[in-house]
Parts: sequence; structure tokens; C-alpha cells
Amino acid sequence: MGFQFRYESLLNLRRHQKEQAEIDHARVLGELILEREILGSLEREYQDARVSLKNALFRETGACDIRNYSDYLQSLAIRVEEKRKRIEKIKYELEKKRKELLEKTKKYKVIEKLRDKDFEKWQKRENELEQKRINELAVLRHGREYV
Repeated sequence: MGFQFRYESLLNLRRHQKEQAEIDHARVLGELILEREILGSLEREYQDARVSLKNALFRETGACDIRNYSDYLQSLAIRVEEKRKRIEKIKYELEKKRKELLEKTKKYKVIEKLRDKDFEKWQKRENELEQKRINELAVLRHGREYV
């Protein structure tokens, strides 16, 4: 009879929960990376717009164009700030997911270690039984040779 772990279903449940936590953590991490890329793009766009406005001020530019540049810069600044706030929220969520993943991993490892210990006990018992059988065979063989 092979080894059967008494809490195999619990081990499978904990493994599934750990894998789900890994997926959730990876999803939020991917979201953070994407948002940071968007923020970088917005910041570059903002800097480019500032340079364009500065250059426009040195040329003959109408008040309407300067007002448009100013409005555009203001809207970009607002978008950059909103993106930074969004990134902070995602960082907070990522930290929560990291802690959750750590907790799920710990719970899984506890059951996994229990399984390993049970397997070692089972293996030791099996080895002892095998040794008894070998000893009995040796005694029987020795008894036949002696008679």
C-alpha cells in the first residue's frame, strides 16, 4: 500500500489558495508597471508641452494660442497628479496582495511540512517491516540449514 497523506485535500486547497494569491499579486504588479509607464509618458508629454510653450513665447504668438498651451499644460498636470495618486493606491493594494501571498504561502508550507514528516514516518515504518521480513526469512533459512 502506498503512502496516503491524511490531509491531502487540505494541502490541495492551500496550494490552490497560494496559486490564486500569486496570480492576484502578479496582476496588481502588472497594473503598477503599466501605470508607471503611462505616468512616464504623461510626464514627457508635459515637459515637451512646456518647451513648446516656452518656444512659442519667443515667437509672435497670439494670446489665444498661449491660453490653449496653458490650458493644455494645466490638464496634463492634473492627469499626472491623478496618475500619481492612482499609482499610490496600486502600491498599497500590491502591498496587501504581497502580505496575503506571504500568509497563504506560510499556511501551505505548514501542511507541506506535515506531509513530509508523515511520509518520513511511513517510510521508516515500511523499512522496519521490510527488515522484519528479511530477518524472518534469514531465521527460517538458517533453521532449515541447521536441521
